[in-house]
Amino acid sequence: MTETTDLKDPGPGCPHHAPSSPEAVAVVSAPAETVSPVTATGVSEHFVALPLDLSVHYDPLSYAVYDHPYDTYRRLRDAAPVYFNPDREIYVVSRYDDVRAGLANHTQLVNCLGNDIDGTHDSYGAGMLVAEDPPRHTDLRAAIRRTFAAREILVKEEGVRDFARSLLADMHAQGGGDFASDFALPMSIGMGISLLGSPPEDNTAFVEHLWRAMERTVGKYGIPDDAAVANAETEELLARRFADRRSAIADGADTSGSDAYTQILLASHKGKVFEGEQDGLAHLILSAASDAPAALFTNLVYVLDKFPRMQGHLRAHPELITAFVEETLRYETPGQNVSRQTTEQIVIAEFTIPADSRVMFLQGSANRDERVYPDPDNFDINRKFTPKNRIMSFGEGIHACMGAPFARLAAKIMVEELLKGPDIRIVGSPVRWVKQLVRGFSVLPVEFAEPGSGVAHQHFTLENGR
Repeated sequence: MTETTDLKDPGPGCPHHAPSSPEAVAVVSAPAETVSPVTATGVSEHFVALPLDLSVHYDPLSYAVYDHPYDTYRRLRDAAPVYFNPDREIYVVSRYDDVRAGLANHTQLVNCLGNDIDGTHDSYGAGMLVAEDPPRHTDLRAAIRRTFAAREILVKEEGVRDFARSLLADMHAQGGGDFASDFALPMSIGMGISLLGSPPEDNTAFVEHLWRAMERTVGKYGIPDDAAVANAETEELLARRFADRRSAIADGADTSGSDAYTQILLASHKGKVFEGEQDGLAHLILSAASDAPAALFTNLVYVLDKFPRMQGHLRAHPELITAFVEETLRYETPGQNVSRQTTEQIVIAEFTIPADSRVMFLQGSANRDERVYPDPDNFDINRKFTPKNRIMSFGEGIHACMGAPFARLAAKIMVEELLKGPDIRIVGSPVRWVKQLVRGFSVLPVEFAEPGSGVAHQHFTLENGR
């Protein structure tokens, strides 16, 4: 089976649409009026890339994309702004304006098959918000709106800062460590726990589950069996926590809190969330607060190591830390893409995409589009963002990430606390996450050094014959 067919039953909220007639399907490397023979599924039988350029290729599961995607993104934006990969049966959209418009179009481009193309959502339970469309999406999102409200997020700042300090203190005491496992993952899971209302002791189990759930094989579709088991174990633990909270409420516990367990149970009592959706919705909250934020934390360290003088500059100008975080979100986008399914034939950038087709929107490419951002491959801490050029890192429209304010706040806190200590340097062999949607590091070995101490090196000189 291919990615477009090897998906769980979309359910009654996800309509199936007959494929477009052959005359309506375009070869997407050529203008829309160019037609190619198609099969009964609407996929070109003899796909020909026009213009013939062997360097124009995009496979979201390939090693090249994990390694360094940005030159590929530029080639797509210039030569094939809507690119079709016949092996994966996906259309790929790369320019900022097209990505932004596509993500905002929730009627012709729906979420009911999930936002990934690697089989991730097959192992999630019902209620996973990113695999829902209105009206279920509307009810589920409303159920947890208070959990993500700005005033509720700000209340958590002191707790987030204390936790960041404790994690960094442990790393400083050891002189370094793996920033991914020693800070990024426990920090992000800690954020998820604070949103859910889980006890702190759940951090260890959820981190272990996430490590396994993120496993993938480069170049291969599908998730390993153990990754699916890890997702199931997460939802089993969430179900136990729901049972604990349900029992506490029955015994008269306070229900005025904004924690997700309480909010979801209250919404269920009102008939807005079905009982079978509770675990999946809570899983979405935990997931949203874990993989992409953890990637963001590692990317911030990557940028500080890539541009080491930035550390001293930010210490001298802490008011620039917010801008530093925002530019990092653009420059090294943690969530590189999301995918949708067309409900009818649509045209994007003068290219025709058939009904019931998989369309991937490259947020990482949109954030590097020179049509919107001058000198986009340069990290510019003074770059100006406005409503017209806001970054696409958190999506657009009704499916935009609800956790964006919390992620920005936690990232700002992390950088502030990190810069109160010594400089940080990457020393060792970093490893990137293999999961195609997330760009960040699963292993990021670091050491600390006093500012201005320099790095160990050989002193080369011709003096005395040396």
